[in-house]
Amino acid sequence: MSLIDKYLSKYDFNEVHSKIITGSPEECYQATLGVDLAKSKIIALLFRLRGMPFSKTKFQDFTQEVKFTHLEERPPNEFLYGFWANSEIQWIENKEAFINGAKGYRMQSAWNFKFEDLGNNKCRVSTETRVKCHKKKTKITFSIYWFFIKPFSGLIRKEMLRIIEKEVKSNQVIHH
Repeated sequence: MSLIDKYLSKYDFNEVHSKIITGSPEECYQATLGVDLAKSKIIALLFRLRGMPFSKTKFQDFTQEVKFTHLEERPPNEFLYGFWANSEIQWIENKEAFINGAKGYRMQSAWNFKFEDLGNNKCRVSTETRVKCHKKKTKITFSIYWFFIKPFSGLIRKEMLRIIEKEVKSNQVIHH
């Protein structure tokens, strides 16, 4: 079972993107953890337009800045971040409560990266975002938000995958 299925098996909205990258799962995993989002002008522009903090652009620093909680990882196969929210994003202090439905919160979200070894030094890197709304009004409001944001969210994920691929390729040149 994947981590995202363990933490958020039932959801109302999701988005999946993947890219086959020349490299091992280990190389792709490490490149993803260290990816610098500032290497994409598109990501920088979209984050600024959304009013999101963008002073810390390394992936792990960025996730902390926007209060995404590191939930679990299985190196080099998958790692997972999540958050829950009422009026704003909040740190997850109890992972079991998150798994069991985040009672008392309007919504919860999980975001993973998975690394699948395809053989011949190829790795499928995929990223999925899932959102569960716990109140009908929240689901209606979020569906309107998602209608407008989803294409841009997808563009950000595709840009991240592009940067990861470039980083893996760059690291291979340095180490060979």
